[in-house]
Amino acid sequence: MTEPAQGEKTYSLRRKWIEAVLLIAASTFVVFALSSIALLIYTDGTRDPIVHVLEIPLGSWDLIEQGENPLDIPPTWTFFADDTLVLDNRDDVAHTLGAWFVPPNTVRRFELQPAYGGFFACSLHPSGGVTLDIQPRDYDFALIRWPVFGFGVAVGVILWIGLNVMRSLDKEPDVSEYLAGKQVTGDRCCLRQ
Repeated sequence: MTEPAQGEKTYSLRRKWIEAVLLIAASTFVVFALSSIALLIYTDGTRDPIVHVLEIPLGSWDLIEQGENPLDIPPTWTFFADDTLVLDNRDDVAHTLGAWFVPPNTVRRFELQPAYGGFFACSLHPSGGVTLDIQPRDYDFALIRWPVFGFGVAVGVILWIGLNVMRSLDKEPDVSEYLAGKQVTGDRCCLRQ
């Protein structure tokens, strides 16, 4: 192992690991801050919970069987978390929305959460199914934790690799062995006789 020349910077393995950890932590924090700002902008203006009442009039089932949509339910039904869906079944047939069952002449209330979202079989829609898209109401860190961790670590590792590459390019090559026995004059180099 050769000793470094005077004035040449050297970096210990310990220092390189500390730099790696600091770069990864800093980049993860920056990605977290940017993602948090984006999430706050995205969730800005969310409203208070709303109670959505869907009245199912008598004879609705007959119209749905004929392919009509008497309740005007879209294929993708969008709500916010903590909204309440009230199904007021005045029909003479029981209706279902996923696992929710509403017998005839019954009113059922369902508080909606993002975990309840997805595609469900639905007797209220002519297609026989409906997608419940339940958006989070407020800042929800769970939405950004994996992207922050993934991108933050990846950016930190890339920065650390780039730093080490730049350091290796910054070092002047050792040309002493190459020049041993050669004379350098201007732009030319000749062998000594």
